[in-house]
Amino acid sequence: MARADLDLTIDLHTEGDMFFDILKAVIREWQKAPWPHERERAAYARGIYLRAMEVYRGRLQDARDKAEQGFNTLVDQKLISDMEQKLAYWEKKLGELGNA
Repeated sequence: MARADLDLTIDLHTEGDMFFDILKAVIREWQKAPWPHERERAAYARGIYLRAMEVYRGRLQDARDKAEQGFNTLVDQKLISDMEQKLAYWEKKLGELGNA
């Protein structure tokens, strides 16, 4: 078995809402837990959340760049708008959780 066989890919476009909801639940439940291992899990979930949002931001910028270089059709504009709305929503939800 190669190490690459252990990689996991999450499609943030189609699975992002559920993925971020799960991470939010972990953070919310464990960030103030009395047990250190649960607080560590909440911090880890927050880190994954932040990394995933950074990846999403990068793909959003790629979509913007591609649209500017191409025809910038209504479909492109809709995709970018949808991505911007999702990112803003996920950022807002993370902010509501406070600091772990």
